Amino acid sequence: MVIDGAHSASGAEPLAIDPARFARDRSRVAGQLPLSRLPRLADLLFDREGAVSYTVEGYTSAKGQPALRINLTADLAVHCQRCLERLPLRLNLRREIVLVPEAGELDSAGDEDDDVDAILGAISLDLHDLVEQEVVLSLPMAPRHPEDTCSLQPAAAKVDETASPFSALAGLKIEPD
Repeated sequence: MVIDGAHSASGAEPLAIDPARFARDRSRVAGQLPLSRLPRLADLLFDREGAVSYTVEGYTSAKGQPALRINLTADLAVHCQRCLERLPLRLNLRREIVLVPEAGELDSAGDEDDDVDAILGAISLDLHDLVEQEVVLSLPMAPRHPEDTCSLQPAAAKVDETASPFSALAGLKIEPD
């Protein structure tokens, strides 16, 4: 559906764009992508209920390069790495990506701002794939509940540090006559 240069998309099929033209025309796409349609997230999520809401806007950077501004929001559930139970996670992400024509320009394009990433420009770019990549990259490496709310309390998981692992063997020791 096209409304005043803005596109609205559902997560039913890939959404391929010409990123240079998309940026030049200052196009905008907004939609929702069901978590069940994101295969790279399958092992990272506790369940695949819900969707990622996204907006992708094209623009031209200060250096005249085509660029994309991505806004993502989602309510996800991941595994707590301490207790392995459900951990709700609110994702609210804003990312800017500059499209560069050559691999040699990748490093210099992101140098000016830490919030700006650079990728190689291509003839076609699947926006749903880009959204999925951004979600994967934004997840914490080891998500955990706060210690006071985790079902596995650290005090219960502590091992008696004063007891030697060999103390049980001391009872088996045979004394010579």
